[in-house]
Amino acid sequence: MVGKDANKEKERLKAEKRRRRFWDAVQLLLGGWLRNKFNFSFDRSFEPADIDGPILVAINHASAYDPLFVGAAFKNKPLTFIASEHILRGKWGSFLDKNISFIPHQKGARGSRTALVAMKRMKKGESIFLAVEGEQTWNGRPMPVMPYTGKLVKGSGATLVTYLLEGAYLSAPRWAFSTRRGKVYGRPVGVYGPEVLKDMSDEEVEKLIAKDLGFDTWEWQKTRSEGPLGYKCSKGGNVDGLERSVFTCPACGAFGTLVSKGDSISCSCGFKIRMSDTGFFDPAEPFETVADWEEFDRTSLRDKEKFLLSHEDDLFSDESISLFRIEDGHNDTEAAHGKITLSCREGSFILNIGDYSFDLKEISNMTMVLANRIVFSDASGYYELLAKKGSRTNLRKYVIARELLLKE
Repeated sequence: MVGKDANKEKERLKAEKRRRRFWDAVQLLLGGWLRNKFNFSFDRSFEPADIDGPILVAINHASAYDPLFVGAAFKNKPLTFIASEHILRGKWGSFLDKNISFIPHQKGARGSRTALVAMKRMKKGESIFLAVEGEQTWNGRPMPVMPYTGKLVKGSGATLVTYLLEGAYLSAPRWAFSTRRGKVYGRPVGVYGPEVLKDMSDEEVEKLIAKDLGFDTWEWQKTRSEGPLGYKCSKGGNVDGLERSVFTCPACGAFGTLVSKGDSISCSCGFKIRMSDTGFFDPAEPFETVADWEEFDRTSLRDKEKFLLSHEDDLFSDESISLFRIEDGHNDTEAAHGKITLSCREGSFILNIGDYSFDLKEISNMTMVLANRIVFSDASGYYELLAKKGSRTNLRKYVIARELLLKE
């Protein structure tokens, strides 16, 4: 047994050295690439390496590039990333797992197990990166801090660094097909040692994090003394892909009829609206921001759901969707492919695809990964719904429908 433990420790140290070499090598290119692509900069007066012991870096999750932004700013303090396990199921999964320190988290599943693993790793001296909102914002406004975050912070014994990324949402909106160059800036908001955190409750820690990282893109744009920043698309247009986020036409009320092209999004009824390079709609009617449109989506969907409870019908459907069952070891198996439908039957909303049916109220967790995947779990297992790459299918409406049902 002693020999096995010694070998495990030897392998761990070997992996740690390999990952540190990879971290250092990537840093030679990362900062310059981010400056060129996004005009990224950060507060250089803050040096994470000056903090003794492990740190937990909590950030606002604004874009898919957030780990790179933080990695460049914390180049002298290698980080372990809590990240969605779907990354390790991709074609680069084994390479990333070998060269980057990850703690995989199953989105759409409970987070207590991930928190326990992270606490153990920090007690061994590792520093952790955590996007505390769990998923990146769709609309530029902050999202709630994940459950278990306060417990993780207090139980880790690490120093908490709340780190804010400004402008990241507009540089790579979650719904968009292209990135934009404007301005991204990273800066620490607070540094809290274990001695400060120990007398706080889990809820107080989470409120502190929410206060530090509650960044509203639209308020930031409006209150800038120099005026709103413009963000230039690398290709396509300012609004290209927005129909993957919003789904209700404000003119005719139809679901799923929106089509984006270039700087404008329109409906077959004749409705059309343009987005400027600042992210605001021009003119600002009927909506000023994507966040305003999302509120209209939710109101329209809530009204439709109440109607369907007494008039059974399909709420919406989409073609060419795959259902995968996710197994241990980051493996998945396609269980069904074809049309997905959300229907109201006998007072329940049922998600149907192939031979599979899921009652939305029986799903314990459901969330999005990037813009074309839903992951969820119920008593029968852990699943993923996937639209093909480049698809304009709006899967998000299924997640919002479940959120609204649970609130009733």
